[in-house]
Parts: sequence; C-alpha cells; structure tokens
Amino acid sequence: MILLNATPPGADQDLSGLYRRMSAEGLVHSTLMRGEIYESSDAFDENWACSSITWSVGGEEHYWMKRGGKLSINPAGALTLAAGARYNYTAGRDITFYSNMITFPRWMTAAAAKPLLDDGDKDARRLSTRMLRPDAVTETLMNEIVANCRAGYSKSEWYIEKAALLYGKLLDAEHSAEKASCKIETAKPETQKELARRIDRARQFMLQSYRDARIDLDAIAKEACLSPYHLIRVFKALTSTTPMQYLTIIRLEAALRLLRETKMTATDIAGLVGFGNRTAFSRAFSRHHGFAPSKARTA
Repeated sequence: MILLNATPPGADQDLSGLYRRMSAEGLVHSTLMRGEIYESSDAFDENWACSSITWSVGGEEHYWMKRGGKLSINPAGALTLAAGARYNYTAGRDITFYSNMITFPRWMTAAAAKPLLDDGDKDARRLSTRMLRPDAVTETLMNEIVANCRAGYSKSEWYIEKAALLYGKLLDAEHSAEKASCKIETAKPETQKELARRIDRARQFMLQSYRDARIDLDAIAKEACLSPYHLIRVFKALTSTTPMQYLTIIRLEAALRLLRETKMTATDIAGLVGFGNRTAFSRAFSRHHGFAPSKARTA
C-alpha cells in the first residue's frame, strides 16, 4: 500500500498518478496538517473512486460534500467515505494535528460487495458516507495501522491484511446498524427503519457537536425530529444506553485520544470535549476508563 507519513500531497505533485496507484493498492495516510485546503477536481475519474475511513487527533477537519452538506471531524469518532464521494476539504488553522486516513483498494471493496458463497445472499456490502463511533477493537486496529505508517514500516502485505480486517469490521458495524431497527417495538417495518434513521442522525449530530457544553436532550431530540420522551425510549432500545450517556461516552473517548496523542493538559482537554469543570471530568473519566486522566499516557 502507498504510505504518506510526512507531507500531504500538494499541487506540485502528480495527483493523477497517486490516485491511480491508490485505487489499485490502497493508501495509509497519517500526516501533520494545519490550514490545508483541497478542492475536488472537475476532472474527477470514477476509476479512482475508493472507500475510505478518516479521523483526526487534536484538530478539526471539514468535508464539504459535492452533493450538499458538511461533515466535520473532531477528535472523536471517524468518518467513512463511500467510493465516489466527492468533496472539498479544509483543515483547521488553530493548531497542527495528525490527520489519519485509510483508503481501501478497489479490488478489496469489489470483492466485499459480492456474496461469500453462491447462497442467494445478494445484498451489496459497501460503506456509506457517515460519521461513526468505532468500537474499541476497531479503533485499536485503525491506530495500529497509522502508528506503523508514522514509524515508516513499509511491508505492504502487513498493511493489506490489516486493511482487509478493518474493512470487514466497518462493513459489519454498518450492517448491524441497519438491522438494529428490529429492536424497536412497533408493528410497521417502515416505521422501524425511519426511527433507526433518526437515531443515527442523532448519533452523528453528537459526534460532530460534542465539544459544545450547551448540548442537551432537547437539542438532540430536535435534531432527530422526535420528542425527548420518544428519543430516550428508541435510543435506549437501539444502543442500550441513553442519549446523554452516549454523549458522555463520546466526550470521554475523545479525551483519551487527546491525552494519548497530544501534550495538552487534562484541564484544557476537559474544556475542549465539553465538560464544565475538571472535577466532573476526572470523576467521569476514571469511572469510564478505569484509570485517572493523569495515568492515560502510561496506561
């Protein structure tokens, strides 16, 4: 696979050649960013289109989708981009931060879209463009891949194997989210699917806005177009947690990522991820992770 662990590709580089190689080989990208701007080329070639997952540490990234809408990545969660998704990109200017991306080669995504056996299961399995919160195993795999990229490890076979495992986990997570609607106790399948879509919208809202300490149940319910009562009931059925508990988990996972990969103080991180005071942050962090913020860099 192609590795980019230093300077991101610029206008003076052969981007066409890079994209052609990327579609065949895949890409692992872990690069320091600050204020970069990229615009989608009008000469976009569908033969370059690949699925990918991207996430950041310490900074902020904005994806302006060509079909409308904006997705922002902060130090929590990750963004999956569907093959063929076109966007303009801007990186935050406040601080230098690591931007991570793993792009899956076309041969891998094409194979995953086909049934494993000729058993009548013709459902296509492809990533969509959406925010998600990877589980602990998936995030560990993501971080292992980019850590080796930063360290300069260049054994292509290792990256291919890890990328295949990661792609499968991402597909499984998306498939599970689609099937989760059956947990909602309602008679109509169409209603179940619509409620699941609204809960997913609430989760993506929290992943993008968690740093705002003013977010409350009413704001999340408004985003999901549900009453607070129905939001709590359906959210609990789908995720086994409440909306505000889920928001707290996002904040604490973002804090751990920042503590481990930046030199920011715990006090600064507490404010950045939406906690009103250091004491409440430390108590919640210790309860969720099993160790104090002061131990995060050695745990």
